[in-house]
Amino acid sequence: MGATYELLDTILHGLRKGGAAKDTKLPIRINEYDDLLTAQGLPAGTETTRLGMRWSTMSTSAVAGLVVRPTTTAAFEIYNGYADGGKSLIIDRLFWFNLVSTNVVEGFSGWAGVTSPKAAPTDGSFVVRGAHGVAARNLPVIAAAGTTVVDPGWFPWGNAYQKGAGGVVPFGALTADVGGRIIVPPKCSLVLHVVSSLVGQTFTQGAEWVEAVIDVQR
Repeated sequence: MGATYELLDTILHGLRKGGAAKDTKLPIRINEYDDLLTAQGLPAGTETTRLGMRWSTMSTSAVAGLVVRPTTTAAFEIYNGYADGGKSLIIDRLFWFNLVSTNVVEGFSGWAGVTSPKAAPTDGSFVVRGAHGVAARNLPVIAAAGTTVVDPGWFPWGNAYQKGAGGVVPFGALTADVGGRIIVPPKCSLVLHVVSSLVGQTFTQGAEWVEAVIDVQR
């Protein structure tokens, strides 16, 4: 005789996160087309910020932009000092700010890369700040300016910034919404630089990230 099978009905449940019925087990429902619908409910990023997972840092001293593609020099390095198997830095946003302009007409683009595992740079005492009202910290993330690294493979991020008029005072800012497409595993670094249209333009730069333990496939 052939094997017989019994069909079992399965009901999925979820725990309500908040409100008067917090931690109440409720069935997960589908619509009339058998679609399982989800809704963010709050702006994107709210939950990672609420959980204290979101952090940022930015350089304070401007570094001259390059007029060639970056190679082994990083204007700003953000090193993930968590132990192996610890948290990765999941990059959400990159940003660059043109602190000193040398001409009324200029342009620049932001570049970034991720190194292989390496030694920690000398701590530049740049402050790592949370977005949820907590005290600033630095370790285990170390940020340093003007470091030498093995060329990680650099790529431009965000649209190039161009200025066609204005003075030579601090001016342009450029941001790149990365949305997790860059991940910095433990003992690796995010490196940043700028390619500018003119010699003498200087920039500060930084990043915003979410910290979490994830299995990074290599």
